[in-house]
Amino acid sequence: MVVTKMEETPIQFHAHPQETALKVFLTLLHEHLPTSNPLFNRLIAPHNIPSRHCLFAATFSANTDTAQIPEIYTILFADRSRHLESQIWIYNPLITQPSPLSITNQKILKEHLEATIHFLKDIQIPEAPGWPFSPILKFACLHEMIASTLLSIGNAKAAVRRQTIWSLWFVETLPVSKLEKKVLLEGFSLTRVPDEQLDLVISTSSIPRQAETLKQQPSVGLLDEKGKMVAWGYIGIDGSFATLYVLPEHRGKGLAKCVAAELVGRLSRGEFTDLGFDGRSGWVHSDVYEGNQGSESVMKSLGGRVGTRSFYVWIDCEKF
Repeated sequence: MVVTKMEETPIQFHAHPQETALKVFLTLLHEHLPTSNPLFNRLIAPHNIPSRHCLFAATFSANTDTAQIPEIYTILFADRSRHLESQIWIYNPLITQPSPLSITNQKILKEHLEATIHFLKDIQIPEAPGWPFSPILKFACLHEMIASTLLSIGNAKAAVRRQTIWSLWFVETLPVSKLEKKVLLEGFSLTRVPDEQLDLVISTSSIPRQAETLKQQPSVGLLDEKGKMVAWGYIGIDGSFATLYVLPEHRGKGLAKCVAAELVGRLSRGEFTDLGFDGRSGWVHSDVYEGNQGSESVMKSLGGRVGTRSFYVWIDCEKF
């Protein structure tokens, strides 16, 4: 994709009705799987109920004919009422281009991201839970090309409040569902994480988790012969491995691989449709700290591969 002419009008975001957004956005994003998997799955998460007043927006209007959608666009999803969690996912097809981008495309990407910040700062949603929102925009699972541009914009305004960097792994779900199941230790069993053991999940997580959110996510827990959970995994609302944990005294036994394979296999077989997760993208992804050999080994055992680096960035929009 080569752009030979600068766009003559300022980049502008347009809010889309949820129903039409899903129809149009998912079609566009499906062409770019697995790179687009985080936003693809966040758009279809069952958590996006009307009372949350989520934002579905793009740099083209809702009445744009499909054939007239520009080659370069940005799609945005935001649930700003999730004060303790990630809120914003974005996608721009420029990230599929070879790096570094041309000077022209670098400028276009910067304009799109500046427009993103101003759109999120200016839009009024007084009926949403928790309004008025915090000025901190919490971007999730950003491709490194988008993140580097966003950080450049934010640093110029002293607006970056936090950033974390991960390796982004992609796992295709169908092959995992066909893997031979590991034989469990006698007395051990695999089940969904019991509600009464959610405190254990929350207490061991380095990332803030809310019980009500966890109850709505696909999960697998490994219980010992006494019914105590010793390992567990979750699929997040953006189709990621949100949690994969083994109690320290049970590590080194291959339990993480067992739980991960069971979790992905159940998703692929449609066993979480009652929760609203149908696995339709055919992919899951995982943010793994570089050098975390245990997590990297699990991803490799599932046939996963590293796609890019993934960034989580907080921007103070009051600086703009």
